[in-house]
Amino acid sequence: MYMLRAKYCNSLLQQVRIDGTDLHIIRLLARDSRTPYKSIATEVGITSPAAKERIDKMISSGVIERFVVLINPIIFSYEKLCVLVLKNIEKTTKELDIFKKLSLLGDLVAYSEELEGSYIFRLYVKEITPSKVEAVIDLLKPATVKVFFADFSPPPTMKINRTDLEIMKCLLPDARKSVENISRQTSLSPKTVTRRLEKMKRNYVSQFTITRNLTSMRLTGYIEFDVLIHVEIPKYQSILKKIYSELDEYLIFIPAWYQREVIVAVFFCSNVSTTRLILRRLESYTGVINVESFIRTSITISQDWLKREINKIITANQNYLSFRLPLGRTES
Repeated sequence: MYMLRAKYCNSLLQQVRIDGTDLHIIRLLARDSRTPYKSIATEVGITSPAAKERIDKMISSGVIERFVVLINPIIFSYEKLCVLVLKNIEKTTKELDIFKKLSLLGDLVAYSEELEGSYIFRLYVKEITPSKVEAVIDLLKPATVKVFFADFSPPPTMKINRTDLEIMKCLLPDARKSVENISRQTSLSPKTVTRRLEKMKRNYVSQFTITRNLTSMRLTGYIEFDVLIHVEIPKYQSILKKIYSELDEYLIFIPAWYQREVIVAVFFCSNVSTTRLILRRLESYTGVINVESFIRTSITISQDWLKREINKIITANQNYLSFRLPLGRTES
């Protein structure tokens, strides 16, 4: 399975120390894990070899666990993001049992364990009915379940072809894989690989991030937390701009293709009081309805759904993916 799981503390991680420069690098890679060493070095004020050395050290020590490619689910006909917050889960409940029940709603994309024992599950959904939601909530009892859905951004304006799918598949094990290695594995020219990667990124088809070892972050004195920001639809873009302009130093990552009802954001800071200040700032924005925060203790990302969808289309010899474009938009 393509499961990317945060590991718990071990003797090696207990010796790991990361400083402010490392944290800055982590933030840059979380937003785009294919950022070149030279760009990282310029941003943080060190040399390219020093940037590479720091990243290699964080990889070997387990601070950075994996470079991950994320693909806009709408190109595979997913319609909504489903977020479930589970609390009061019985200690005897097995993860696989929960996954099986959640599969009635959609495909599991990620789940995180939060402080005080709650869990957040994220699913991509193709079809949803109220009866399905009610059935899953009943199956998960006696756990208490809170469910909400969010639309995805409008479809990307580029055509997705077999070449793009081959590149996506090649990046599943390592999203930072070099253009030269992708070229060799896909039999595409480096120029073609570079052009398609840039176009997919520009059209919000792909996004690149990392998984981080949260135990090692806490050992260094930093906490990472999820924030679900429920917003008025017309205010979505203005709120997003405020977050980037006013809270950028604490922001790790916002997925590129959620919009309308909710902003799903990941922040980090050094103490609980700063966490409260961030939340109060978010609550003060015009158009914010409600803000929920959860301090992560572990995070797991599943790419099984993505591997399956890519293989399905490649096996079917489908040259292009078809999806509805919004009125007034053309391919860029």
